Amino acid sequence: MRRLHIGLLLVAVAAVPAVAASAYYGMDRTANAETPCFIAGNAGYKLSTHGDARHIVRIDNQAALPHLRMQLVDDPAAADFVLVDDSDATVACKGVSVVESIRIDPAATKPDLIVAVSRDAADYKIYLHSNNYNEQDAAALAAVIWQNASKTGALRSTATR
Repeated sequence: MRRLHIGLLLVAVAAVPAVAASAYYGMDRTANAETPCFIAGNAGYKLSTHGDARHIVRIDNQAALPHLRMQLVDDPAAADFVLVDDSDATVACKGVSVVESIRIDPAATKPDLIVAVSRDAADYKIYLHSNNYNEQDAAALAAVIWQNASKTGALRSTATR
């Protein structure tokens, strides 16, 4: 469990500068149909509201056995995943070789991930301060990044160094 926390914290450390950099390349979301893009490691992640997506995430606080339980916290130092931006929009995936789409679907019967998000104590903590993402967006992004890192062994390799 501690290894996973360390791995997620390392992802968060890499993600904060990426989100800040994405603000530099940003476009106005209200004036453009583009959605913000979040970069973590070598991959970009975009939320999709329609069509096919590579990852389907169901946010379900009533699920008996969610894949992840996440706690929203007010202190970024206490968080495993930190998402901060202060621009009107962030579209930064230009030049990124892999952009994975994520769709939050509350009615999905077979989602890739089920996530419970609340202020109650949980193993994984997320901090959000954003004009572009809401709490469910941040939870879905964190869950997919966690899942990808778990599949590739990135969490294990970073935790054992």
